[in-house]
Amino acid sequence: MINRPKMLNERQETRAERFFSALCTLAVILLVAFTIFNLWFVNTYFIVEVDGVSMENTLLNGDALYAKRVNFFFSAERGDVVVINVKQYGLFDEDTERVIKRLIAVEGDTVKCEHGVVWRDTGNGYERLDEPYAKGVTPDFEEVKVGFGQIFFLGDNRPISKDSTEVGCLYYADIVGVVSEEEIEKVISKREKENNESLHFFDDTRRQIMIKKELYLW
Repeated sequence: MINRPKMLNERQETRAERFFSALCTLAVILLVAFTIFNLWFVNTYFIVEVDGVSMENTLLNGDALYAKRVNFFFSAERGDVVVINVKQYGLFDEDTERVIKRLIAVEGDTVKCEHGVVWRDTGNGYERLDEPYAKGVTPDFEEVKVGFGQIFFLGDNRPISKDSTEVGCLYYADIVGVVSEEEIEKVISKREKENNESLHFFDDTRRQIMIKKELYLW
């Protein structure tokens, strides 16, 4: 009896089987990568929808956008558009859990508004804030010293916004997210595109109506 080598007795994988095995391995790798990315994304960002007009014209009622969660690795800075948890204070409407405002001053800062101009002292004397985002005239308010762990915030639509000028300073720990300038630009661009499409549709409809009228007159 002739003993053949063991490898000759084993069935060799076909090219199709090797391809299918590689495909399954790739699918598992992609699934794991997607799961990890999804977990990271959910723990890093959340969606916030604007309800109200206090952030016009930067953000409009109904705008939906991503906010990045504030944590040990990411912090909010002066000038950022922030999402603030206010439910525990009862300072806003009963159903209001969070508000979107602009962070103006933080712990140790002093801020005031004179003749519609906001001034902030971060320790080196008062400086006038350049606020191209502000809508309307900011109501004057007296000097406010931001206390330990606190924040001072305003809405961009200054005449109607309910903010620190009414409710006082809240706490930095109440900030749950930051809306980046890039995200705001995306929302504005999307809004402008939708408005342009609506205008084009209106123009096309009006043109068709005029053509039909002319044909009728002929």
